[in-house]
Amino acid sequence: MRASIAPRLSFIAAGVLAFAFSANAQPNFYEGKTVSLIVGNAAGGGYDVAARALARHMRKYIPGIANIIVKNMQGAGGLTAANYMYSVAEPDGLTFAVLSRATPMQPTLGVAAATFKAENFTWLGTSSSYADSAYFLVTMGDAPFKTVADLRNPALRPALIGGLGAGGTDTDVVLVAKDVLNLNLKLIRGYKGSTDLSIAMERGEIDGRAIGWAPLQVGAYGNYIREGRLRFLLQFGRETRWARMPDVPTARELASNPQDRAMLELVELPFRVTYPYVAPPNVPADRAQVLQTAFMKTFQDPDYLMEAKKLDLDVSPLDGATVRGMIARLAQSPPALIARYKAILDGK
Repeated sequence: MRASIAPRLSFIAAGVLAFAFSANAQPNFYEGKTVSLIVGNAAGGGYDVAARALARHMRKYIPGIANIIVKNMQGAGGLTAANYMYSVAEPDGLTFAVLSRATPMQPTLGVAAATFKAENFTWLGTSSSYADSAYFLVTMGDAPFKTVADLRNPALRPALIGGLGAGGTDTDVVLVAKDVLNLNLKLIRGYKGSTDLSIAMERGEIDGRAIGWAPLQVGAYGNYIREGRLRFLLQFGRETRWARMPDVPTARELASNPQDRAMLELVELPFRVTYPYVAPPNVPADRAQVLQTAFMKTFQDPDYLMEAKKLDLDVSPLDGATVRGMIARLAQSPPALIARYKAILDGK
């Protein structure tokens, strides 16, 4: 009996060793492969600049990767990219995206064109939670609006504020502020991207727009700031005034009652997830872990941090689990608050 057991044990041991060798010898999935980073906004804008900076350094933390290629997929206020990532992009770990910050809210608001469940994405996280940044309502210096009081002055004409055709944060904050703070302004929709809006401001077609601090540092906007041609009237995304803009009031401090404050907090929620990065649903767990780990490691990379500083990017990341939890809680917002929000955006 003992003589027959020994060969069996040897056979089993050999099998275990062969399996272990085979598992260890498996090639790294990302070895030599190219990953695509989809940007749901136009080239040259704030999302595009932030995504390209991330791609240049995140590749260091995906073992064996050949490259990360950035591709722009603008349209429908960011919904084109979101719908693509949810239903079309292969869940193979070779594609991830940065969505427009307001995009994860769209299903909760009942937007029919949002054919996805935001909580079902494979979440990488956000590169910025607005710890050290702000979003502004700005006008050109030659417009007759110097303060919020001017926007409430019935003796002045309405301020013409530009926005994207399909909406998004830039239009939502304007519409909510107009309603909650009784601002005398008119939203002019239809612009395709940030560059088109800057050209319209230069030409005098519109007086200003809503925009974040980081995109204000690039392109024509950077020139406007350096030349002192922009006025900062109102800041969003913060409970208290940003230290770098202490003379510009926050929208929340101007709210006259708790209901209006709650409305402003809702429209400002996307700023906590300023640059939301996702992969398609159902990415294999091991590949999702590689992307999620590489994403968070990038924000500790000295070269990335140096570039982010030059671009004036707020680096205050939140990981995928944290952001997914925030999106899930959004779906639990009081129905009356959501109904009022939708009515404001619909102009009712």
